[in-house]
Amino acid sequence: MSMFRGSITFLLQSVEMPLFKSKSTEKRPPDEKAPPNTTAAAASPANGNTNGAANGAANGAPEPLPVYSVQGQTVTDEEVSAAAAAAAASVDIGPLSLPASPVELSSSACLAHLRLLYALQALKEDVGYNDGLFGLPDSLASNASLRPLVPKGQRPPDEEQDRIKARLALVREKRWGLYVARAVDRYAAWWDALPLVRDPITEHDMNCPSKPKYTEYATQSAPMEWTRDTLPPLDVLMVLHAHMLNPRDFLEDCMRHGVPGLWAAGFPWALVNECISSGDFAYSVPDATKAQWTAQHSLAWDNIDDSPTKTLACPACQAAVFVPWTTVGADADIRRGYPVYEMAEQLNGTGYGDAGFSLSCPTCTVAITPQVLSVAKFKKDAWDLLQKNIPLPGTVLELATGTPSAYKSGPLREPRSMPNSIIKYELASWSCDLLGRDAGSKPETAPTMELLRVEIEKIFADRSRMGRLVYVGPGHRISSYRAPREARMSVRKMMSRYWTNYSPFALDLVGAVLRQGVFSQKMHGIDWLHSPTAKATMDRLITKYKRFVGLMAEYPTMTCVPTLDVDLAWHTHQLSPSRYYAYTVSTTEKKVAFGQTVAGKFIDHDDKIDEDRLDIYYEFTSKVYQQKYNEVYSECTCWYCESIRAAHVSSVGRLLGVSNNERINDDFHQDCRANAAHISAHNAVAVTSTNAADGLVRERVRARQLQRLETNYQKAAKRAEKKGRKLPPRSEYYDHWGYSYYMYSPYMYPYYYTYGVGPYYGGDPGSMPVGSGATGGCANGTCGNGVGAGACGGPGGCGGCSSGGCGGGTAGGCGGGGGGCGGGGGGCGGGGGGGGCGGGGGGGCGGGGS
Repeated sequence: MSMFRGSITFLLQSVEMPLFKSKSTEKRPPDEKAPPNTTAAAASPANGNTNGAANGAANGAPEPLPVYSVQGQTVTDEEVSAAAAAAAASVDIGPLSLPASPVELSSSACLAHLRLLYALQALKEDVGYNDGLFGLPDSLASNASLRPLVPKGQRPPDEEQDRIKARLALVREKRWGLYVARAVDRYAAWWDALPLVRDPITEHDMNCPSKPKYTEYATQSAPMEWTRDTLPPLDVLMVLHAHMLNPRDFLEDCMRHGVPGLWAAGFPWALVNECISSGDFAYSVPDATKAQWTAQHSLAWDNIDDSPTKTLACPACQAAVFVPWTTVGADADIRRGYPVYEMAEQLNGTGYGDAGFSLSCPTCTVAITPQVLSVAKFKKDAWDLLQKNIPLPGTVLELATGTPSAYKSGPLREPRSMPNSIIKYELASWSCDLLGRDAGSKPETAPTMELLRVEIEKIFADRSRMGRLVYVGPGHRISSYRAPREARMSVRKMMSRYWTNYSPFALDLVGAVLRQGVFSQKMHGIDWLHSPTAKATMDRLITKYKRFVGLMAEYPTMTCVPTLDVDLAWHTHQLSPSRYYAYTVSTTEKKVAFGQTVAGKFIDHDDKIDEDRLDIYYEFTSKVYQQKYNEVYSECTCWYCESIRAAHVSSVGRLLGVSNNERINDDFHQDCRANAAHISAHNAVAVTSTNAADGLVRERVRARQLQRLETNYQKAAKRAEKKGRKLPPRSEYYDHWGYSYYMYSPYMYPYYYTYGVGPYYGGDPGSMPVGSGATGGCANGTCGNGVGAGACGGPGGCGGCSSGGCGGGTAGGCGGGGGGCGGGGGGCGGGGGGGGCGGGGGGGCGGGGS
C-alpha cells in the first residue's frame, strides 16, 4: 500500500475510546475523588458465546472467536443501572488457579493481572487527590501564574472556574509524578538488596559457546522463591510490573546485575492476588512483612512516609549531598517535614523529582544535574567493564533476535562488542578521568554524554583506529576498516541507555510507569472484572493474542499493534519472562531449505512508539488479521476504528458487490460487539525535531494523513447510512484529574500537561527529540537502518529509521530519550547532515514498557 512509503501520520496519543466522555456527560467535581469502581457493567463484555460461526468457515478460514456480547441483545437503562449496582456490591470472580511462579498464561493469570491494575489505579487516585501531599495543596490552583495547558488547537478555558479545574489537574498530576519518582528510587533499593547470589554475565561468558551460563540464561535459570514475608510495597510492585513489560531491557538488566532468580520466577501472582481485597482492591500485608521491609531497606513501608529529601553521593568527590524531592509548593506539610518554597513556574522546581533538578555540591562545588548523573552512570559502567569484564548496557543481547547468542569465532571481533572494545582499547583512561573535581561548578560547563559522543565520532572517522579495534590476534591486523552496520547499531544502543536516564536500569522506569498507568485506566474503564463471564472473556482474548503473535511471526519486518484485549494477554504473558521468552522464540523460529532452521526471536514490547506511525501499523495489523481470520480485528465502533476498517474495502469490490472485507464489516455491526478492542496506544510518544525542514515535512505529511483518515471516515459514514446505522461523533472529551479536555483524536492523552509539571530525570516521557544536536543524537558514523528493537510487536524488527536507514557520515542525530528506539518516524536524513532518525530512542534500540 502506498501509505507505507515512508508517510507520517497525524498525531496520536495514548488514551482509547472506552474512557472518553461526551461533553454532555456529568463530570466529577474537581474536589471529589473518583470511586474505584463506577463503570457500568454494560461496558463489560456480556459473555463469550460464539456468534456468526459460519462467518468465513465456508472459505476454509479458522473458526471465528466467540464475541464479547450477545448477538442482538438490547439492554435498557434500568438494566444497566441494576447491573452496575450489583457489580459495585461484589467482584466475585471465583477462585483463581495460580500456581507458584512462574505462572503460565491463563484466564486466572489475566484476571489476577486485572485485579493488580485496579489496585494500581486506586493507588494513583489516592495519591493524586491527597490534598497537601508533598507540600502541594489544592490551593495552588488559585494561583493565576500557573498557566492551564491545553492541546494544540484548543482554546484555553474562558471561565475562571474552568481555569482553576485545569490548574488543579496539574497539581494532582504533579503529586503523582513525584510519587512515581520516589517509587522508582525505592525499587532500585529493593533491587540492590535482592537475596540472590550476584553473578553478573561477563564478556568471557559471552565468548564461550560451551558455557550455558550465558546462552541458556533465559531458559535454564533457577527461580527465586517468593514468600509473603518478602513481598515489597505496592509502589515497588508497580515499578517491577513496568520493568518486566520491557522484556529485552529486563533481561539485559537481570544479566548485567546478576539476578537470574528474579527473571526465572516472574511476577508473584498467587501471593499478590491474595493480598488484594475484592472490595476496594486495597493491597495489605501482615505487619511482619512491613517490619522486615523497613529493617532490610531502611525505608518506610508507605512511600509517602519516606523522607522528603534524597541523599546522593556527589559524582565528583563522593561526599553525601542532601536534596529535596521537590522545591515546588506554596504551603508547608508540617506532618512530613516539607519546607515552604516560592511558587515555581508551571510547578517545575529544582528538586530531585523535578524537571529542573540542579544543585551544587557543598564540598567540591561541582554542579550536579541529570546530565552529570548520566555521565556518572557511564563512568561506573565503564569501570565495571574494565575491572570486572561486565559488558556495557546495550551490548548483552544479539541485536537482531534479542537473545543471548554467544560471540562468533573468527579473525574479527564480534560487531556487537564494538562499544566494549572502544572503551577497553581507546577510551579506558579517558573514561576513568571523567568527573574529576574540576568537572565544572556551573550546569552549563558540567560534563555531559555529548563528550562521549564526540570521542566516538573521532574514532569512527579514523579508519586506522577502527582497524586496530577489530584486531583479534597475530596475523590479522587491519590497517583500514569501516565498522559494519551491526557494530554501529550497537554503539547507538549503548548510548541510548544514558540519554535522559541516570538510573541503574536500561530505561527510564519513571516514564515507563507513567505510560503503563494509561493502560491501567483503560482496563479499569472496560471493567472486565464485573463481567458475569469474565473467565470466558479471558479465554477469548488469549486466543486472539496467540493469533496476534502468529501475525508477528508471519510478518517479521512489520510492526503489529495490539488492541486492548490483545494487550492485556500480551502484558500478562510478559510478566512470566522465562515462559514468554520460550514461547516467542519457538513461535518465530522458521524452517528453511535443506533442513536448516532460522533462529527465533525474543519479541520485544517497545516502550516508545512514534505516534505518527502508530495508525499506519494499526491499519496494517487490522487488515492482515481480517484477511487471515475473516473477522474484524478492531471490534470497536468509535469513528477512528470505523475509518480504519473503511480503508480495507476497495472501491472496485464495493461497486461490484464482491468485497469480502465489506461483508465482514457488516457482519460485525450486526453482532453488536463491545468496544473492548480499540487500539492500544499507551506507548505512543510525540517526535519533536530540531531540524526546521524536517519538522515542516512532518507537519505536511501529518496533515495529508489526517485528510486520508477523514476521507475514510466519510466513506464509512455513507456506508453506515445506507445500512441504517449512525457513526459516533468525533467530538470527545477526556476527564483528566477532574477537568475535561477536548481530544481531537480518540487516543490522545494529555502527556504534555502530565509531563510538563515536573518529569523525573529531566526528560519528557511523552516525547522523543530527534535531529542533529538533539538530546540523544547519534554519533556521526553510527547511524543506520534499525537496531533490532522489536518495536511494538515486531519480532526483533526495528521500529526506528524505517525509511531506509541513516545515511551515515554526517547524518543528523537519532532521537534521544530514555532508552527506546521509537517507531521509525520519518526515516533518516542521510548524507550531508540530514534530519536525523525519526524513530528516536536516544539513537538506540529496544524499549526504552504496554
